[in-house]
Amino acid sequence: MTNYENVTQSPKALSDFLSSLPIIEGPWNKSFQKTFCSACKKEDCEKCPNEEQRNSPEWWLQLEVTK
Repeated sequence: MTNYENVTQSPKALSDFLSSLPIIEGPWNKSFQKTFCSACKKEDCEKCPNEEQRNSPEWWLQLEVTK
């Protein structure tokens, strides 16, 4: 099995790989902010009601592509 085959065997495998990359922000961060933060009235982001999707490539991989 190649590395490509390993990371593309499922959305979860790809998400795990993307999550392991040492980056500050990924494209999923912008989508999260647009989807959840733009209408949020909370002042404390540490108690985000959408924490499960924050920094989540798995959530982002399930979004429809927009152009």
